[in-house]
Amino acid sequence: MISELHPHRALGVLVGAALTLWCFAFTGALLWRGFTQPIDLPALGLHLTATLFFSLGCLFGYWTYSCLTLKYFLDRNGLIIHWGDIRQLIPMDRIERLVPGRELPAPKVTGVSWLGHHVGHGPVEGLGDVIFYATHSSHEELLYVVTAEQTYAISVTDEVQFAEQLQGHQKLGQVVSLPQVTERHSVAALPFWHDTLAQLLALAAIAGCAVTLGYVFQQYPGLPESIPFPFAAQGFGDKKELLTIPITGLGLLAVSLVLGFMLHALDRAVGYLLFLAGIGTQIVLLSAAIITLNQ
Repeated sequence: MISELHPHRALGVLVGAALTLWCFAFTGALLWRGFTQPIDLPALGLHLTATLFFSLGCLFGYWTYSCLTLKYFLDRNGLIIHWGDIRQLIPMDRIERLVPGRELPAPKVTGVSWLGHHVGHGPVEGLGDVIFYATHSSHEELLYVVTAEQTYAISVTDEVQFAEQLQGHQKLGQVVSLPQVTERHSVAALPFWHDTLAQLLALAAIAGCAVTLGYVFQQYPGLPESIPFPFAAQGFGDKKELLTIPITGLGLLAVSLVLGFMLHALDRAVGYLLFLAGIGTQIVLLSAAIITLNQ
């Protein structure tokens, strides 16, 4: 029989939701301010900052969703910790003992950590490095599950009941031998997160687009209303047409990143080529902007 245990998650979810909404609200305010300003470098800074806070909002949203899904499954085969798209498998025969958090000093968690939601790593005196999947407000609410290889910190509503259930399942014996591993599913399982080269190429493409945007926005305020375009049939055009260069760059960057991110999971070489194509595209567009503005 599988026991499904739910820690207290309301506080962590509320704090995470507040952080998420604040990031999205601040993103909206920055975008509104940026669109109401003249086209120049400070306006670009507002848009880039808005992009940063939008990304943070997405991260906080995912972490809040993960907090909402945090639960523990206990049966005769072992303990499984479920957090978002991540599973921690702890075989029953590896569990050596349980240690209440009140018997140890307060830990410092490095990772996703806010009031009522703590997921990450942290040293604990006497236990070494500990993996946390807990929603505690005080370290006294923690329960440490100790194995020979790793210690895990969880939050259970009733330590005595959990210990009794654990002992009962241990007496029954394992039916299936679980590996003591971290399983990742869905987006969290994509190899992109473990491929440093792919990440560097993607960042280079983003940096190239930022340079193109910065160059055009920096030059734009000092341009006359009509400027020569070397590739235009009439020779001259409204300077607003110059903005099509960075806008095109943004669109092509999005396409190369999305396709590269998705196809990298199927074939790393294809992902690398798409990220390189994104870099090359930004170089070409930056060259076009420089040629246009310096003829």
